[in-house]
Amino acid sequence: MQAEAPAAKDHRPVYIQIAETLRARIVSGLYEDKIDGELKLASQWKVSRRTIQQALDILVREGLLIRQHGMGTFINRRGVEKRYHAIASITESLVGQGLKPDYTVLESGEVPAGEVEQRFFDISAGSKVYAHKRLAASAGRPLAVVSTNLNLDLLEGLELSALSGSLYKVLREKFGRTVVVAEDKYMPMAADDEIASLLNLERGAPVFLAVREGRDQTGAPLEVSRIIMLPVPLDISIRNVGFPSPEPDNRSAAAKEWTYTVGFGDFRSKDR
Repeated sequence: MQAEAPAAKDHRPVYIQIAETLRARIVSGLYEDKIDGELKLASQWKVSRRTIQQALDILVREGLLIRQHGMGTFINRRGVEKRYHAIASITESLVGQGLKPDYTVLESGEVPAGEVEQRFFDISAGSKVYAHKRLAASAGRPLAVVSTNLNLDLLEGLELSALSGSLYKVLREKFGRTVVVAEDKYMPMAADDEIASLLNLERGAPVFLAVREGRDQTGAPLEVSRIIMLPVPLDISIRNVGFPSPEPDNRSAAAKEWTYTVGFGDFRSKDR
């Protein structure tokens, strides 16, 4: 796994930046059980082992990691479940893969709600939603076109035209809304002229479409997203997405364990 040096414009201590990236990897489900060793992490970031220990100390205090003497550092699944109650966004998934996502905003503002949004948000025809569309890239390489429609009834004063980072972070920090339950659908499709141009593909080239309908911690419908991605390797194995659910939970004890891997594909390879 490759890790780039922290961005020069980020003036926070390096160990805090590393902790943030490791946190994203944990939340996105990149690590199944045990995280990489301190020496390996130090080599990846080109920092001292002490810096890595400081980063890990933060995550141990947060309850996301557990140190076992002589064995290594492990994911504390119950701690992650208790603290985050969240589903990873595409930003968190990219950061968890060691990439630095950059975004170009293509559209941002209020638009009339479509039929899907009217149904999911339970709003009438003629109601408005906030539409935010942007191109996700890393190191100059386009990766995905992300179109998200948001429920304005829950997000008064929303403005995302200058958004350069995680949408989910904005929703958490400014509005107290966290996506904890989502229905994701993945399907292949052919790139039309617009998508082919944005992703540097030939018209008709295969791409993946991910459609997400997400609810917040109160059960309220928050987002409808359509993410069109490069045809990268996709590995999805889900036992539990988000926890706790605002809906009745009749699953078996095994199914309630926080063990899931879900994401938007592996974007690290440059081969298409």
